Amino acid sequence: MKPQAERLQATLTRIRSLTGVSLAFAGPVDRDGVLLERFDGPVVGPLSGVKLSFGHGLGGKVASIQRPVVVNDYVRAPHITHQYDRIIRAEGLRAMVAVPVVVAKRTVAVVYAAFRDAQVIGGRIYDVVAGETRTLEHDLVVAQALRTIEPPHAGEVAVVEENRRLRAALRDTYTQLRLLAARTTDPELREELLREAGRFTEPGPPALMLTARENDVLALVAGGLTNAQIAAALGLTTFTVKSYMKSLMSKLGAGSRHEAVVLARRQGLLP
Repeated sequence: MKPQAERLQATLTRIRSLTGVSLAFAGPVDRDGVLLERFDGPVVGPLSGVKLSFGHGLGGKVASIQRPVVVNDYVRAPHITHQYDRIIRAEGLRAMVAVPVVVAKRTVAVVYAAFRDAQVIGGRIYDVVAGETRTLEHDLVVAQALRTIEPPHAGEVAVVEENRRLRAALRDTYTQLRLLAARTTDPELREELLREAGRFTEPGPPALMLTARENDVLALVAGGLTNAQIAAALGLTTFTVKSYMKSLMSKLGAGSRHEAVVLARRQGLLP
């Protein structure tokens, strides 16, 4: 696999894990269109290897206009062309979102998330797919910049990968400590767990300080949990979780869950 292909595949795996969609897939873009060749989830029809022309179908349109597009019933969507309907029907796909991967003002790939049943692509799923795609864009831009500076040595690559692994482990540990602290009924143990969790973060300025429960919710959002899963983990109602989310997003000035996590990390509220 080329580096871009590896990053595409990793992005699809994260998207499907975080959203529960039936199929996440993607394809690189060249001057002839979009080649669908990366998948996470079962492919049951002739989707693999399809080449989409620019401007046609969902992916071809997204590659052309360089903006995400959502369709909640592909074969009935009025704002796309339909020469690929036979393939989509054979694959059993209905609702889907497609997001372009744009680097240096050029579409280099298209990322999809799709359901096979009568689901609706709502704000949470859209935010995850768009957020993961933006992260992929950032990684590709950085990789491109590094290639223009100096080819990395094998030892440097190993260090970068180890740092990524350690950073992921640190974030998982922080989330688990917040969750354990939220669940314990022992106040002394809770304080000790929170102190340990606090070692992984840097307090933001007073105007951005969150309540303890808002920090609990934020940590679990960063861990990829849905509102329902957070409610179950913390012993709250989904309505209460949504209320905490609304409050912390307002404090952070965030317009989405993904943006809240990004801004919180910039402010040192998350590792």
